[in-house]
Amino acid sequence: MTTPRYAIVAQALIDGILSGQYPVGSHLPPEHTLCKQFTISRHTAREALRRLEAEGLVTRRAGVGTIVRSSRIRPRYTQVGDTVSDLHQYAQDVSLHLLDVEEIHASGDIVDLLDCAQGQNWLRLHGLRKIADNPLPVALTDVFVTGAYRDVQADVEGSSLPIWSLIEARFGVTPAEVRQQITATSLNAQEAEKLGAKKRDAALRITRHYQTDDHETYEVAINLYPADRFTYSNRLRVKTSALP
Repeated sequence: MTTPRYAIVAQALIDGILSGQYPVGSHLPPEHTLCKQFTISRHTAREALRRLEAEGLVTRRAGVGTIVRSSRIRPRYTQVGDTVSDLHQYAQDVSLHLLDVEEIHASGDIVDLLDCAQGQNWLRLHGLRKIADNPLPVALTDVFVTGAYRDVQADVEGSSLPIWSLIEARFGVTPAEVRQQITATSLNAQEAEKLGAKKRDAALRITRHYQTDDHETYEVAINLYPADRFTYSNRLRVKTSALP
């Protein structure tokens, strides 16, 4: 597969930043210079610069140009998988650091979110998911656990195991099905502050409902990922039937 021109240009500029050719605070060459240097179109030049901005290396401003803001590529977490066991691997790569824990009685929109009865008792665990050696959190997390399993709270802080796995270990309850919904969104001011991001930054919200064989929801996990820190990848297989 041929490497796209914008990717080649982006890598050349990244190499220049990492080597010190373009130190932090300096300007990268303007678009018209890049077009001449690499024999590319303005569209290709803009896409290359957009890639650098997504990596957190530069800032682009109209009338100012492209300024180098960092010489370190921003870490990005990639979740790959298509089974519940793959969710287990994801959780082992990150740890949950609690910011708040509270008991709630479901009402209003929460009833719809949790797919539960009005007034049902739940434990809400609110925190940040982090990767070792990365100062920026990967996600802002809210996990709701039905009141019957509230004691799992004692096992959560700093654990690299998913909460559904902790519930399984403590109570012997195994998820028979996981319903997942992925939504594109943007960060509000409070979310951005906790994540060390900017208000209105693009984000991905992944909501998972964990259910028993009886289709009872006992855990709901909501993870909010800044767009530049997370990639979700899975595999889809096409099944073909025999021709008549």
